[in-house]
Amino acid sequence: MTGLDCRSRAPMLGSYLDGELEAARLIEMDEHVGVCEACREAVLLLRAMRGSLKQVVRGAAPEGLRGRIENAMMAERARTASAGVEGPFAGVPLAFGSWKTVVPVAAAAAIALIWAAMARVTPGASRDSREVKAGLGDELLQELVAEHSQPLPPEATNAEAVRGLARWVGVPVRPASFERGGAHLVGGRVMSLRPERAAMMQFIVGVGDAARRVSVYVYDAQKMQVGTANLAPRSVGTAEVRVGREKGYSVAATQREGVGYVLASDLDPDQTAQFAAMVYDDR
Repeated sequence: MTGLDCRSRAPMLGSYLDGELEAARLIEMDEHVGVCEACREAVLLLRAMRGSLKQVVRGAAPEGLRGRIENAMMAERARTASAGVEGPFAGVPLAFGSWKTVVPVAAAAAIALIWAAMARVTPGASRDSREVKAGLGDELLQELVAEHSQPLPPEATNAEAVRGLARWVGVPVRPASFERGGAHLVGGRVMSLRPERAAMMQFIVGVGDAARRVSVYVYDAQKMQVGTANLAPRSVGTAEVRVGREKGYSVAATQREGVGYVLASDLDPDQTAQFAAMVYDDR
């Protein structure tokens, strides 16, 4: 790939990671990142930096943090200038062709931020890393429910296309498990969840005035954690499901073989739990 190809895609990297590109452009970017080492490094770096920032304990940054980051940037600019190459801070943000030179700056910023977070935790009041993850997970659950309440139109509108979403989320997407329970598949699409992706399947249960919507989110449970601590555990046959309510909607969550499922629905909690247990239907 040429530098021009990369530069033309630079402004789209943020939207690409956020899943905000149109389906055709998303596929184009995926294919480009798959063959272009420079762009792939850029995506990995941006994703790592976002992940590091999200895990920092919330609160005001300590005095001097901005100065340390600025000093690191100035040192990087001087280093790249002495080497006769265009560094990432020489007039344009993150110039392609020199992504590796950004790493020292990113590392310096990340170390400063992590240090700042650790400095604010006093002995006897340390935070277990699981507590921080749980907070992020709770936000994810709220985001999924919000998406169910005002969904965007599906990008895939048949079962085969919905199964194909597995390419983007890294785990199987099986609409048939729910269709066997009498649900009608409306469609599905990929959504970005900071910075991983999940597949959203939309179903209708019932007909006429009795029709109710069900949204099923499928994700890699080894890479992403959705907060379910406030949901009550329940056994439905051989399935272990957590059930509750969020923002006026019923929610249920379960996992099977490393795949996570979260459901938000217009049904009551018992019906939603039964629906979630369908992921264990191997017929």
